[in-house]
Amino acid sequence: MVGARFEADVISLARAGAEGAEVMPEALALLDRHIGATVLSVSMMSLGSEVPAEVALRGSAPLTAAETAEWQRLIGTHPYFAHIVTSTPSTSRLTDVVDLERFQHSEVYERLLQPRASRYQVALPLERTPHRMVLMSLWRDRADFTDDEVVALELFRTAVAAALAFRAAIESLQSRARVTDAAPRRLTPRQRQVAALVELGLTNGQIGARLGLTERTVRKHVGDLFVALECDSRTLIAVRWRAAAPS
Repeated sequence: MVGARFEADVISLARAGAEGAEVMPEALALLDRHIGATVLSVSMMSLGSEVPAEVALRGSAPLTAAETAEWQRLIGTHPYFAHIVTSTPSTSRLTDVVDLERFQHSEVYERLLQPRASRYQVALPLERTPHRMVLMSLWRDRADFTDDEVVALELFRTAVAAALAFRAAIESLQSRARVTDAAPRRLTPRQRQVAALVELGLTNGQIGARLGLTERTVRKHVGDLFVALECDSRTLIAVRWRAAAPS
């Protein structure tokens, strides 16, 4: 029975994931410790493509090349996988979705799951877009996962998925910031002069007088700065020039 220790470990793991640490190996170890399974896995796959998934396993040997090829061939016939891809992301059991007796006669079960003692599965989609999915799964051979365990796993899934989404958002913003910070270094010499004078608070007329340009030409340079620095005001031109321009 999971409890406060499990919740504390999930909080620590989610915090580490949000801060950018690689947490998948520890996540599998945490679930093995608190929930227990014959085999645990995390799969990072490209949806709608033939690119093989990256699969990390705990409790079982790595997938062979032959198994990887078979998964690519048969994954589309797996009724539970179709449910995971199309339903609202949440923790679910295979037995809540498919008839286990019928499923055990399927090719995907007989060729890929039965040899690894993977009869009962619970799936935790941590990330899913139209093009990519990160899926964590736990399998058992002799007993299904209980309702209480599914509730605990959904707590885990929600926390870790939120942490990974937060980290992805931060990395996206950091990437955009790096592009923005690099923008002043890509300006032409004249754009640099105009940006420096905008930072000083000069009007277009004053900048034109300082540089020997018409006010119309200065307006054109300011418009180009809006595009180059990805901003929409003279104040932002000043801020970004001040922050990123060489001293």
